[in-house]
Amino acid sequence: MMKKIALPLIALALSGCTTNQGTFTVMSNKIVNVSKFDLGKATKTKDVVGEDKSQIFVLIPTKTNPNLSDALTDAFRKSDGDVMTDVTVTSYQWYIPYIYGEAGWKVEGDVIKTRTR
Repeated sequence: MMKKIALPLIALALSGCTTNQGTFTVMSNKIVNVSKFDLGKATKTKDVVGEDKSQIFVLIPTKTNPNLSDALTDAFRKSDGDVMTDVTVTSYQWYIPYIYGEAGWKVEGDVIKTRTR
């Protein structure tokens, strides 16, 4: 009887959640000059992943609130760009009680450099 109750409780305690927040054609948190915005001539870096996450040790998070803007900034930093195209945005969280967990945002797509400087 105890095993029948314990197994679902353990599975629930170890579960996590990943949510697809959407797929976007163009995304940026930088100021972009739309009149000079030409995706055909811009330098493109394919399949860039940007992430902002908080780790939880016991009950103490390493960062208060992970956010989408910081995940975009991480992707731009990795590829020297300022606009993402064909972007998939996901949020996730998981936690093993009183041991360790993570929560965060992830952006995946192509990064384009539209600025000349």
